[in-house]
Amino acid sequence: MSELLQFNLCLLAFNCFALAKFNHYRDVFKTRPSQKQSQQFIIVAWISILLSLLLCVVERQGYGVLLFCGYMALSVLLLMIFYSFKASWVKYISAVNVTLLLLSGSYIAVI
Repeated sequence: MSELLQFNLCLLAFNCFALAKFNHYRDVFKTRPSQKQSQQFIIVAWISILLSLLLCVVERQGYGVLLFCGYMALSVLLLMIFYSFKASWVKYISAVNVTLLLLSGSYIAVI
């Protein structure tokens, strides 16, 4: 379950990096992001990607970095496909991602 948490954090990070940009935000929400929104997306993205790296390294030591690189590559690939072909679906993918993030985080917190 911790692998799901680490992957979802990577996916959230790269989605936030993408939504911080004007073109991607406009494709998804049909409006322009404010400067404050862009900054908030960037802050959340950096926090989640660093947390994902930290969790990978703590759990798997040396192989955690390799696992993290795989999560990053898969996250970018998935987001690239959705932003290229179905940008309107990114809202729903983000909602599912946050839900899975909360569920896997709470599951790990309970155990």
